[in-house]
Amino acid sequence: MHPNCRALLVLAVLLSIVWPGHFFFDGTTRAVNYSASDRQPHQGEYFKWVAPPGWRHSESNAGVTLTSPDGRYSAFLAMLLRSKGSRTPLDFLQWMLSRTGCTNVRILSKRNLPAQRMSYQVWQFVEVTLSYKEQGLPVTGKIKSGVANYSGMNDAMIVGYRAAHDDFQNAQSFMPKIAKSIILTNAAGANGNDTVIRPKNNPLDNTGMIKAWEKNQEIHDDAMRKDANARRGTVDLYDSSTGETINARTQHKKYYWRQPGSNAVVGTDTYNPPGGGYVPLTPH
Repeated sequence: MHPNCRALLVLAVLLSIVWPGHFFFDGTTRAVNYSASDRQPHQGEYFKWVAPPGWRHSESNAGVTLTSPDGRYSAFLAMLLRSKGSRTPLDFLQWMLSRTGCTNVRILSKRNLPAQRMSYQVWQFVEVTLSYKEQGLPVTGKIKSGVANYSGMNDAMIVGYRAAHDDFQNAQSFMPKIAKSIILTNAAGANGNDTVIRPKNNPLDNTGMIKAWEKNQEIHDDAMRKDANARRGTVDLYDSSTGETINARTQHKKYYWRQPGSNAVVGTDTYNPPGGGYVPLTPH
C-alpha cells in the first residue's frame, strides 16, 4: 500500500521492509481530478501497469504500488505465499493493516465473492470497503482479500485502491481500472516462498500469475519429494530410454545404471557401466 501502509514480506522476514519511495501528505495539497482515460502504459522489471502521467510507483519482485503525486490516491496488489496455519480473507486483511501502521480501521461494508479454484486449491474472497488513517490522512479504500488454506499452510492476497476520504467518490470512477491493470510479466523473477507478490485483480485472469504460482508449487513439491527420499535413503532416477522414473536405494554412488527389461538398479563410483546392455540413469 501507500507509505507506512505498505510492506514487503521477503522469505523468513515478515513485514520488516517498507516499500520505497515514501510520499508524505502535508494536508495542504489540493486534490487533482483524474479521468478513466487519463492513463499511460508502463513496463517495470517484473510488472506492467497503466497510470496517469506523473504518478509514482514502487516496484520490486514482490509487487507494485502506484501513488498520485499529491498522495491522495494509491492502488496496490499483494500476495503472501505459504504462511503456516490457516486464516480467513478478513483475518488476513486486518492482519496486514495492523502490521503496516494503519490506524482507526473501520469496516464499512463486506461482500463475499465466489470461490475460485486454482489447481487443487480453492480460494475464498471478500470485497471490503473500509476507512482508516495513513499518517493522519483519513482515507477510504476498497480491497479484495483472498485466502487458500491447504496442508496446514495458506496463500493470501489483497488487491485494491484507496483515496483520501473526500476524494473516494471520484476515485471509484477510475481507480479500479488502475488497480486491475497491474499484471505480472516476469513470473520467474517474482517467484519466492513466504514472499509478497502482487497479483492481478482476478488472479485466474492473469496467466503470468498462474505460471508463477505453478512454478512455486513445483519448487515446493520438489523440495518435499527430495526430503522424503532423504528420509527413506532413496533417489529418483530417470531412464531416458523409456521415459520412466524409478525410485531406488541410493547405494551412496555417483552414477546409476539399469539393465533394459529389469528394474534392478546398479550404482558405480565412475561413469563405467557395470556390464553389457546397461543404460545410464539420471538423478531426478
